[in-house]
Amino acid sequence: MKVLKFGGTSVANAQNIELVLNIVAQKAKKSKLIVVVSALSGVTDMLINTATKAASKDLSYKENLVELKKMHSDTIQLLLDKKDAVFLKSIDAQINQLETLLDGCFLLGELSPRTSDAILSFGESLSSQIIAKAL
Repeated sequence: MKVLKFGGTSVANAQNIELVLNIVAQKAKKSKLIVVVSALSGVTDMLINTATKAASKDLSYKENLVELKKMHSDTIQLLLDKKDAVFLKSIDAQINQLETLLDGCFLLGELSPRTSDAILSFGESLSSQIIAKAL
């Protein structure tokens, strides 16, 4: 069994993800694989920035959230069949959970380590689901 790890640059955009998909398809012919992927390029930094803004009571965190949603939506549109309503609803539900956490940070005016970890986990969770679906 082989473990393949693809970092942020490898999953920077739909074009790079297509290359990852090709590598995985080729390697899967030879052995069983475990595939690990990072968040889409720039997403982790954006999540940190968004959470910090929310905890600082800076309402522009909502603009960041819209941008994060657009980044993932654009990637989905380029890689996947847009008619997969169940998958799209699942992604939207996760982004809504992220928004709830960020709203909580805003209301409380704080960002605990546990909440920060939960918020940052959305980057890898979303990208891994998109890439798994594309495979």
